[in-house]
Amino acid sequence: MLSSWKIVLKVLIVVHRAMEICCFRFALIYDEGLDRHQPSSNIESWMRAAVADANRICCPASASYKTFQISNDSQLPAILDQVHTLDAMVVSVIECRIADFIEAILFPSMLLFLRLDFSRCPAITNGRETDRLEFYHLNDFNRDTCGSLAITRWLEQNICLPFVDNNATFFIMENGTSSSASRELQDCTGLDDLKWSSVTYPVTFDSPDLPDNVEWHHLLNGKHLRLTSLERPPFVIFERDSYGSVIAYKGYCYEIINALQETYNFTYEVVLPGDKSYGKIMPNGSWDGMLGLILKQDADIGLGPFSVTYSRYGVVDFSVGFHEETATILIPPPGEENRLLVCLKPFLWQVWLSLGVLVVILPVILWAHFMCLRFPHEEKTCPGLAKQYFFVLGVLIGQSGQKFVSFGYSPRLLGAVWCVSAVVFASAYVGVLVSFLRFPKLTPIINKLEELPVSHLKWVIPRGTALESLFTEATAGVYKTIGEGLSDTRGSLIDSGLDGIHRVIQGSHAYIDEKSYLVSFIAEDYERSGTCRLSFAYEEFFKVSLAFPLPKNSSLKPLLDKKIMQMMEAGLGNYWKQIYWPSSGGKCGRSIQPIVGPKSLGLSDLQGAFLILAVGYGMALVICYAESRCGLANIVRSIRGDSRYLILLVSKRLGF
Repeated sequence: MLSSWKIVLKVLIVVHRAMEICCFRFALIYDEGLDRHQPSSNIESWMRAAVADANRICCPASASYKTFQISNDSQLPAILDQVHTLDAMVVSVIECRIADFIEAILFPSMLLFLRLDFSRCPAITNGRETDRLEFYHLNDFNRDTCGSLAITRWLEQNICLPFVDNNATFFIMENGTSSSASRELQDCTGLDDLKWSSVTYPVTFDSPDLPDNVEWHHLLNGKHLRLTSLERPPFVIFERDSYGSVIAYKGYCYEIINALQETYNFTYEVVLPGDKSYGKIMPNGSWDGMLGLILKQDADIGLGPFSVTYSRYGVVDFSVGFHEETATILIPPPGEENRLLVCLKPFLWQVWLSLGVLVVILPVILWAHFMCLRFPHEEKTCPGLAKQYFFVLGVLIGQSGQKFVSFGYSPRLLGAVWCVSAVVFASAYVGVLVSFLRFPKLTPIINKLEELPVSHLKWVIPRGTALESLFTEATAGVYKTIGEGLSDTRGSLIDSGLDGIHRVIQGSHAYIDEKSYLVSFIAEDYERSGTCRLSFAYEEFFKVSLAFPLPKNSSLKPLLDKKIMQMMEAGLGNYWKQIYWPSSGGKCGRSIQPIVGPKSLGLSDLQGAFLILAVGYGMALVICYAESRCGLANIVRSIRGDSRYLILLVSKRLGF
């Protein structure tokens, strides 16, 4: 019984410590002068809203705070005694001396300290830099927007920072993300460093010197936007409950809109198109799908990977592009190449032709060398032509067994060079042949769009997308052929990507769509099945920019343009791709690359062996020429001697 109580006690201690670790506690100290001089500041309501916003972020810690109002200096010792055990402190006072006193006493021992200055206070020297928000630059309205944003961001950073992983920390450091609350406040107002340091009056949203950033805060703060969207991984992902109902939205596009929402303090709802299409022009000139909702003013932004095309650009405005996308063809997995003639695969036809010519000509050359070196007065038997063929072929296949005639230096050199070259040829052939047999070459059904109409595959295209318009509106070429196939049995339009995937798995169809979308399906299918049942054609086509559509002359376009460019330049686009794009390191990740098998060897690969032959044959010719000159001289001398002997013999027989 006692041991059970000990276990329970240990569990309670662990839970208590975990609660202490996972709760970020801080104090808010403000003075009575704040309510007197800034009656609309509502410092406590700010802090409640900021803490509520900070607690919505995905961090292991939560935030809580205590408020302390200072009416007179005598309260300071008691207040400081209560707050010294907390994690952080936020001081918001009118009188600089009170803030300076608190900072001098507590800041050296407290790691996190934030000052909200409602009057200009000089910095004190304590060896460390304090986070300050210079609220005296702001008017009441700015203070509600930019001030709340800066406080929330400071809390988020200090609550989350101890719990982020190494990858997130590295990304923050690499992209120069500032953790200064003062910089966040300044960026919100849109003032550069010079204007911020020199301004002596409250910043207003009506100031003509301020950039558009301040106007956008005024435009969006507290507003409600209507977004229209369709599920399209990895750009738009719907999270569903066990009943199939959509409960949340995420993905590449929602990362962009959520980043804007945190900065400009707006809310949004998602309107789903009834026909589940992106939108195409109808015979009566109207548009359906999500583009139709935008044109009817039923949606403010189309949130998804919209391809910027000429026809769409005429009816809606587009933000700057956030991603470049290509279309590709999803096909059944490649099959193994026919092995009937695999013995011919190691060499290209040029190599086989060259070897054939050598096998035919080299024996004749060797025989000619022996004939040139045969001397009448020497009893040497010249090997026949057939024997030279046996020698050349035997060396090439490694089964010679033929004895080479050992006279004449040029034939010996030429034979030795052929033996060395044959070793290179035979070794290269055997090595590549083993590769072909061990790792057969996989041949995709098609490599490019032009091969699709002449293959046995049918094709499917998603309905209501830019690809449908691309093919159906084409007037020539393969695009027109694919579009005409949509009206007969070769092609068809589909409403669901899963339908296209199932048809490809059955082996009878090709599915044409955006590559990033299909990559996600390949990864999901491999996770389910454990095998690669899908692959890509090698060539891609129809490269377009993806952007968000908006109504014509929308006031949101300048905001989206600037902020999207800033996000892409800061590297957020690549960071979000790492989160939502499937990893390319798996088995099917490699199979969707250009599929090649062992390489057939060409003349350039075996030029060393041919060079040995050429140099050796050249040297043999030189030696043969030298030997033949010596041999001819001996023959001439022999002929002269024989002719004198013959003349003398004839003279004797005739009686001269």
